[in-house]
This record gives sequence, structure tokens and C-alpha cells, in this order.
Amino acid sequence: MNIWNQAPFVRLLLPFLAGIICAVYLPFQNSYISYITGILICFIILSVLIHKFNFTYKKQWWFGVLLNVTLFLTAYQLALINTENFAGNHYTKYSDSTRYAYIRLTGPYQEKEKSLKVVAEIKAIKYNQEWKNTCGKAMIYFKKDTHSIQLNYGDELIIKSSFNEIPPPQNPGEFNYKRFLAFHNVYQQAYIDNKAWTYTGRNSSNTLLKYSTNLRNTLLNVLKANHVLDDEFAVGSALLLGFEDKLDADIISAYSSTGALHVLSVSGLHVAIVYFIFSWMLFFFDKIKHGNIIKAILLIVLLWLYAALTGLSPSVLRAATMFSFIIMAKAYNRYSNIYNTLSASAFLLLLINPYLIMEVGFQLSYLAVLGIVYIQPKIYKWFEPNNWLLDQIWTITSVSIAAQVATFPLGLLYFHQFPNYFLLSNLVVIPISTAIVYIGTSLFAFAKVSLIAGYLAIAFNWCVWFLNQSVKMIEKWPYALLQGISISIFETWVLYGLIILFLYYFTKRQFRYLLMALTLGVIILCSQMIEQYQQCKQKKLIIYNIPKTSAIDFISAKNNVLLTDSAFAHNESRLLFHIKHNWWDMGVSNTQITSGNTKTHYLNIHNGFIQFYNKRIAVVNEKIIINNKETTPLPIDYLIVSKNLNVRIENLLKLYQPALIVFDSSNSDYRIKKWKAQCCKVNQRFYSVPDSGAFIINLY
Repeated sequence: MNIWNQAPFVRLLLPFLAGIICAVYLPFQNSYISYITGILICFIILSVLIHKFNFTYKKQWWFGVLLNVTLFLTAYQLALINTENFAGNHYTKYSDSTRYAYIRLTGPYQEKEKSLKVVAEIKAIKYNQEWKNTCGKAMIYFKKDTHSIQLNYGDELIIKSSFNEIPPPQNPGEFNYKRFLAFHNVYQQAYIDNKAWTYTGRNSSNTLLKYSTNLRNTLLNVLKANHVLDDEFAVGSALLLGFEDKLDADIISAYSSTGALHVLSVSGLHVAIVYFIFSWMLFFFDKIKHGNIIKAILLIVLLWLYAALTGLSPSVLRAATMFSFIIMAKAYNRYSNIYNTLSASAFLLLLINPYLIMEVGFQLSYLAVLGIVYIQPKIYKWFEPNNWLLDQIWTITSVSIAAQVATFPLGLLYFHQFPNYFLLSNLVVIPISTAIVYIGTSLFAFAKVSLIAGYLAIAFNWCVWFLNQSVKMIEKWPYALLQGISISIFETWVLYGLIILFLYYFTKRQFRYLLMALTLGVIILCSQMIEQYQQCKQKKLIIYNIPKTSAIDFISAKNNVLLTDSAFAHNESRLLFHIKHNWWDMGVSNTQITSGNTKTHYLNIHNGFIQFYNKRIAVVNEKIIINNKETTPLPIDYLIVSKNLNVRIENLLKLYQPALIVFDSSNSDYRIKKWKAQCCKVNQRFYSVPDSGAFIINLY
């Protein structure tokens, strides 16, 4: 019996996935497609239920083709139905510049430094003095104060605000937050002042989600009451309850650099531990009549309560769904094929929300499990230790290798990095995080018994502290993280094909698989050689759009000089978010960051004057004194105005004769608006970085 017969859901999932992906990238609404899909679904149902419609053995391939086409079209239509901005009553269809909107908060807010961030459902819009029922969601930012901080999930408000489209990435290589939110059906945003909203007194939250949110807050207070604070609270609450609001950039960076970031997101490991805890606690049901059915129902309910408690992340959804299938199969003493179970869980989740496929966590989660299920047993057979401790170490090592093999191409695509010490970090992280879950669960259970809770809290604090210190220590080791790796989507697919073919070769020992794998390897090498050739020719001037910051990049082949403020130059997290991904995409390997004069073979920066190959550039800011004496204007290619220089364009044009004036992102909107009007008055070409995004010029 082959895998297709043992796991029929695998066959059903493949065309379903293809339909969703096609709808995401090529959305096309047509009523005829809906009718055709409906007819095909009816035909499939009839052919299964009515014996006369069944095909003979020789014609069954037609039925297979029809089934695959039906699944593809069904998934395509389902994805379009779940795309809210296609709805006729979506709130964006009403175009008043200032709107009164009736909204409902769809979740708890995320606390920022000066604001509260939350996704809200727009239930109605006041349009032409009349309230219109609407659908759709928006990202709402409330000004943080004592009033707004009391908002809760499910609260219904009336707000006065202007909704604006979420901007696309403002710099090359920057994270596409607009597309990320679009996959969650969020297309616009609004900033609400503390006097621009009113609570209606109504709360229409989902009872289960409201209960789970309140319970999570109660459990968080248990940790605080038992003196679990600072980094221990941030990591412990993320690991136990999926509460990630208190994780700072340094903690996230440390866990990411060591390949241990997965423990900070509640995932299959945590769900498995919770499953074993509850299964052990309900052992007495095994001894009564129909106890296995009752136990299965209770376990499924408890697992989904835990999933709701942790925020229903893609990894938790996958794990809870998969364990639900396993529990039911075990209860009825049915054989459960793990590939069929995984495919069934993915099929069910995508049936509910097709856009889950675009979640990085969803993709990594399923690939990691597939790697562990298929690759880990083969790796484990390489070495069979007799010692119990060595066996546990080797089991964790083989699991880590299998998961890493299955996920590292996506890691390179999305994060441009590879943790070199992932084996060592997982040897520490997996057992300690498991202990933390057990101790944390016990702490919650004995929270009312102060003596026991006190000792458990001490143990919990020490375990989390040791985990944090271990990860931070590994992060500081030489060559802990390989950064700057950039691969395309095409290369990612080819890399996965290479991995699959190598696995087939080592499993079946057939030379053709090795030959095909080597062919794919050559394709990747050729792709990289073409990319390297293009990078060696590149010459670019980039003025980045970074709020309140001047950042000008001069790129020549694999070298670059970044002229920027000293404060930004030392802010590693902002550099990473706004600029470094672009450097990695362009293959830049030799970077110089400066705030003053510098000289290279392709660039000369001296007192605000810049010669970059054949381009002449001048930068004027508050440090430049404008001389009002009559002089002949200096012809230049670009004049960059920054730092809110208090000057009129007419006066600048007495000193310079630029082909183009560029206003960088260190200037205020008010100042740029005045300059733009002055440029229009004298017919001077200009470019506003805050308005139009990064300014990019290719010189070759």
C-alpha cells in the first residue's frame, strides 16, 4: 500500500493548496466560475452517492481529474469569499474624508510606547448623514492615556477619524507590513485622539475568547504576584501563555540568533506537553465503560481551551487540530497515519481561513513536523546509543537536525540568516523549556497554596533565568549566526527540490535521484553566479525613508558608504529593520557608516559636497550657512535638503543649480509642504522621500 492510499487527504490537500495560492496572487471575480464550481461539486456528490453515476475502473482517472479541478476551484472561490474588500458593503466603498464609524475591538490591544494598537471591525459608517451597515477591519491606534488603557476586547465604540490606506514598504528590502495585514483582511488604519472616541456601553465579545483572555490575564497576574518579573516574566509568559507583548528586541534577537526562537511562540511542543499532562490527569477514565470516549472529548476541549488561551497562533491551531484527530482515532482504536492526520488538519484549518497558508508560522510549523516525522527516524538510525542519557541527547539532536533541514530554506528566504549553534542551543532549550511548562502549569494549579506556589515560583524564575542566560551566552560565541544570506522564491523552491531528491536518493539508493539533485544544485549555482555578476556591476544612490532620520547610501558593487546620523548608525535594530535586508539582497559585504567627511575610490564626501562617480551632490542642513551674496549658482545633479533647514527654495537656487531637489525624511511634513509649493512656483523639479518613499538612482 503506497502513501496515496494510506493518506488520502494528502491528495485532496495538494489541489486545494494550489487553488488558494492562485487566488492570493491572481484574484479574479467571475460569477461563471462560481456556477461551474457549484455544478462540479453537485456532480461529485451525485457520483459518490448514486451507484449508477459511478465510473468503471478504466474511467476512474476522469473522476480523479474532476475531483482535483473541483477542489482547486472550490479553494479559489473560498479564498475570494474570505477576501473582505471584495464585499459590496466594505467600509472602504464609502469615501467621506472624515468619518464617524461604529467599531468593535476584535481582540485585546497591544501596548506601545505612546499608543494602543488593536484591530477593529468596522460595523457601520456615517455617510451623507446616514449610518450604513458595513463590514471589514482596520488597524486602530488609540492615543495612550488613563481612559483608553481601560478598553477591552469586544468593546463597541463610536469614533471620528480619517481612515488611510496602510502604506507599502518605504525602503527596498523592508518588511511588507501592508501585504502582511492584507492577508489578515486589514487594509486601512486610523489614529484616534483621546477626545475622538466614545464608548457605547456595549461589549459583544465572543464568550469563549473573552473568558480565555480574562483567564490569561488572571494567570499573568499569578506570575506577577509570585515575583516573576522583568525578562523572566517576558519569556515565561510567552513560553507558557503565548503572551509576547513584553519581549524586548534583545531577547528576541538572542533566541533568533541561536535557533531557539520557536520556544517563545507556543507551538506543537507546548501543546504536546499539555496533552500529556491532561492525559495523565484523566487516567481513571481508561478503567470505566466508554471512558475512552469521554476522555477523548475532555482532552479535545481542554486542548482547544489552551489554544484559545494562547491566542490561536497558526502553530497552536495546527497542533491542536492534529492532536484532536489523533485523540479521536485513538479513542475508536483506529490506525492514524501521521501524514493523513497532518493533511486533514491543514485542510480543515484552510477551509476555515484560507489565508493561513500565507502565515510564516503556519508554513514553518507544518514543514518542521513533516521533517521530524519523515527525516528524524532515518537520522536516529545512524547511531543507537545504549545509555539512556545519550539516547535522550541523540533524540533531541536528531529532531533538531530534521526540523532544521525541513525549514532552513524558508528561514533563509524570510530572515536571511542561519543559526550555526542550533544543535547545541536546542539541547539546552528543549529540556529546560519542557521543565518550565511543567513547573509553570503546577504554579497555576497551586496558586492558592502560598507555600507550594512560593517554591514553584522560585524554581520557575531560576529555570527561565538559566534559559535566558544560556541563550545569551551562545549568542555571543564566535560565528553564532550566519547573516546576510539572500535567496529568491525560485531558489527556495529549487532548494526544497534538492532536499527531497537527496532524501529519495538516500532512501531508495537509485542513481537517477542523485543525478536530478545534482542538476538542481547546478541550477542554484548558475542562479547565484548570475546574481553575483549583476551585483558586481551595481552602482546605486539610495536616500532612505526613515522617520526623523537622514540616511544616504552610496553603493558600488559589493561596497557601500552610508552617510547618516550618529544616533541611527548605532541603533542596530533600526538599521536591521530599515536597511540591512536591502544590503543582503544586493550582496553588500563591505560597509562603512559615517556622519562626516570620507573618501574612497568611487566617493568623496567633503563638507556637504559629494562626488559619487559622475554625479555631483550637495547636502544642506542646519550646519550649512546660506550665503545670500550674489554668486553664480553651482550646477549639481542633486540637492538634498535635510534637518528642517529654515530656508526658502529661492535662496537655495541662488547658490545651487540642481537638476533635482530631494527632501529627505529628516524634515517635517509642514516644512516639506512649504518647500513643495515654493518649488512649483519657480518650476523646480523635486522629490519628497516621506511622500514617495526611498529615492533610488541606478548609475549603470
